[in-house]
Amino acid sequence: MNIGWTNVHIFCTNVHMQAGEPYYTAPDGRKREILDAALRLIAAGGPDSLTYRRVADEAGVPLGSLTYYFEAREDLIREAFRLYIAEASRALEAVQQEIPPDNPHRLADLLLEIMRREFQDGMLFRAEYELVLHAARDPQVAEDYAAWERALEASLAAPLEQMGATRPQFAAKTLLRLIRGHELEQIAHRPDPPAELRERLLIVILAFLPAAAARRAASPGRAVKSIVKRPIRKNTVHKGRARS
Repeated sequence: MNIGWTNVHIFCTNVHMQAGEPYYTAPDGRKREILDAALRLIAAGGPDSLTYRRVADEAGVPLGSLTYYFEAREDLIREAFRLYIAEASRALEAVQQEIPPDNPHRLADLLLEIMRREFQDGMLFRAEYELVLHAARDPQVAEDYAAWERALEASLAAPLEQMGATRPQFAAKTLLRLIRGHELEQIAHRPDPPAELRERLLIVILAFLPAAAARRAASPGRAVKSIVKRPIRKNTVHKGRARS
């Protein structure tokens, strides 16, 4: 998820992510087909289900292509995670352009819309959490994930600081933890209704603002934005059907 607002964005390199570095450059051609196939298989059965043969079959490429591009299976998993981060970041930047988070209500709307779009692609959504779990076993994936989370916190803290939040970084962490909890409930098929989730997000945002700003923002009667009917921008990760 990328919720950059000012000049703070998510950047991904071959090793880690930090502000000011170029995006991870998504490969084209056969290597991209392999990484897309790996993400589909990770979503279907987790990283432990990956073998070179299964990925080659899923991608429809010769088995030798896997060893040509990736010396070890872990290298494939790590680059698949980086591709996921980069593509998710690019796709979700579009939401920021549509809903600039310049006040608490629009920030809540932005977060709700980001989650709505994530949930539209169940395959990639499951792949993300499978890879997050894999971070417990792979220090390199853990480093990439931690850098991603820090970038998310920084980019969310930026609009909060502009609104006058006294502890914007702490507020950003709190909101991200709330979002992660909702996403896990979504995986378990127990999501909150959109209106309820929006209310919870707004309560947290307002709690970190000065009293006067919070009172101004907490005006009643605001319409809750639909998270169902707006068209979805397609994610650029190439889809297919993972074989069991």
